[in-house]
Amino acid sequence: MNRKIGIVTVLYNSESVLEEFFETLNKQTYKNFILYVIDNLSPDGSLELSEKLASYYQFRTIIIKNEANYGVAKGNNIGIRKALADDCELVLLSNNDIALEDDSINRLLIGLDKNNANMVVPKIYIYGTNKIWAAGGGFIKKSGLTLHFGQEQEDKGQFNIDQKVDYAPTCFMLIKKEVFAEVGLMDENYFVYYDDTDFVYRALKEYGKELWYVSNSKIYHNESTSTGKMSDFSIKFLWRNLVYFALKNYRPLYAGYVLIYNFLYILIILFFRYPTRQWKIALNGYKEGLNLYINNKPI
Repeated sequence: MNRKIGIVTVLYNSESVLEEFFETLNKQTYKNFILYVIDNLSPDGSLELSEKLASYYQFRTIIIKNEANYGVAKGNNIGIRKALADDCELVLLSNNDIALEDDSINRLLIGLDKNNANMVVPKIYIYGTNKIWAAGGGFIKKSGLTLHFGQEQEDKGQFNIDQKVDYAPTCFMLIKKEVFAEVGLMDENYFVYYDDTDFVYRALKEYGKELWYVSNSKIYHNESTSTGKMSDFSIKFLWRNLVYFALKNYRPLYAGYVLIYNFLYILIILFFRYPTRQWKIALNGYKEGLNLYINNKPI
């Protein structure tokens, strides 16, 4: 069971969360891992703090400094390639705005073996609460969007059973190296958002891999510290990438339905929910997603 794990995390405006991330990694009962920190030219002090923490803690850390902000998808790909080149048997894609329990990695690895899974995710709490952020996830047939099981529910043990799931975010996802050999890496056209959805969808739907939720592995997630939950940036890329994802992965008739449904949702519902400026950003993002699909050959 003592397999080498490559933990890949992408830095961008991460300075406020890094100390706890490093500290809780250092407390892990499972020790055979390398942390790959991929710095996307973060404008804050993330890189300098990472270098300081890497010298302080005992586990091995490799820092890769990118010359620009390449986005999450490309940043992850750089880390994944390095981990595989270093003969890591498993890759753990990880946000750094998280805190781990001492046995989070060990329990995740046990769950991987017990369920004969290709990929596994833990129970993720909203930071500082007993409320669930994600206990695995799935797709909403009506809209083509994703959902997190149990989101914002108080944890009363209702998700204490391991289960196979159709989707989960790569906030903290342990993946066998063989998956990358067959499925490939992240589609860098996304830049950020839906790159993980696309990867998981391809792995499960096209290649028959299994993703399991492991209920006794737990982490705590401080969401959207890098991009902001309702920033202009987030709104643009969420709607842009939904369109690209649907056209790339769904069957033509269903993709057409999803696009019409969500266009009407933006046009009518979000007109009353978003400020006018952000409503226009959502519409422009939708248009950019169409152009992205037309002008780029998806992988």
